[in-house]
Amino acid sequence: MKFDKRIGIIGIGKMGEALISGLIRSKLIDPSKVGVSDINLERKEYISAKYSVTCYPETDDLINNSDIVVIAVKPRDMKTVLDDIKAQLKPKHLLISIAAGISTSFILRHLQKNISLIRAMPNSPCMIGEGMTVLAPLPGTSIEHIQYAKEIFCSVGKVLLLDEEHLNAVTGLSGSGPAYVYLFIEALTAGGMKVGLPEKVALILSTQTLYGSSKMLLETGESPKKLKGLVATPGGTTVSGLTELEIGNVKASIISAVEKATQRARQLGIE
Repeated sequence: MKFDKRIGIIGIGKMGEALISGLIRSKLIDPSKVGVSDINLERKEYISAKYSVTCYPETDDLINNSDIVVIAVKPRDMKTVLDDIKAQLKPKHLLISIAAGISTSFILRHLQKNISLIRAMPNSPCMIGEGMTVLAPLPGTSIEHIQYAKEIFCSVGKVLLLDEEHLNAVTGLSGSGPAYVYLFIEALTAGGMKVGLPEKVALILSTQTLYGSSKMLLETGESPKKLKGLVATPGGTTVSGLTELEIGNVKASIISAVEKATQRARQLGIE
């Protein structure tokens, strides 16, 4: 089913482009109904040419020609963007923000008006249509607007709805999580090379192992602990490896990483 609304995206970095690509690839919306705005003229021209979307020179024009507005800028740029668009926003608009750590209360305080508002926390695999996005609608947001937001982000992966109080934790886990996974793959690959495997082979083995293991979790519905036990035969090679990981406090370090990233997300909201 095609979207019957016009979407404007402010900020067309990697995540902004991922949304444009997903919307068009999924045929959810005609490119003519997508508008973009960015301070980088070269970037705007590139995106406009690549996806055949409308490039607006000013955010005023974008707001006036959109029903749904997605703000996809860095947290440090949010105040400037909100100040730029607040005069043009109307009650009909749905505003979606993907800025990490920036609360709905911060947004409403700067807009100085009530509006349908949803915070979203996507992650980088959205760029290939395999992202994980959590949506946190402002209380009172209509079911219709929530459904629009779900359809937008379903075009780039999976979607969950949670209360806003969980968004910083989501940022620390799934928002930052791809980097943790890449680090683990990097380490696994280095381990393979240390025991004699060519780098290319070690990377393929590491990447497919992570992919297959994740898919097995999703498709079987079993717990990680149970699936780990199926591999870790007593006295076997896997147990030796897991023991070494425990000595290195790998599990505790990952937990700490999620905690620290969550704390940083909270700090972004008050800076």
